[in-house]
Amino acid sequence: MGKIALSLLLLTSLAYAKEWRLHINGMHCIACTLAVKKALMGVSGVQEAKVNFKNESAIVITDEKVTLRMMQDSVAQTGYSAIAQK
Repeated sequence: MGKIALSLLLLTSLAYAKEWRLHINGMHCIACTLAVKKALMGVSGVQEAKVNFKNESAIVITDEKVTLRMMQDSVAQTGYSAIAQK
């Protein structure tokens, strides 16, 4: 019974998830990706963040309450800037 409830909770949370694709200006090494990922994961409602310094991008999975501005502000505190990609 517990596994079913957990599965339903997970499916419900994924149903309301949003995927963001961001361009992160200024990343040039692995340490940069770690700093940006930590900043993104620190935003309440961010469920997952994959950051790639080679193409200066991030894919972020969030709940419906997270805004672009929230992520941009958090990334800016690390010295980088985030721009939404279409």
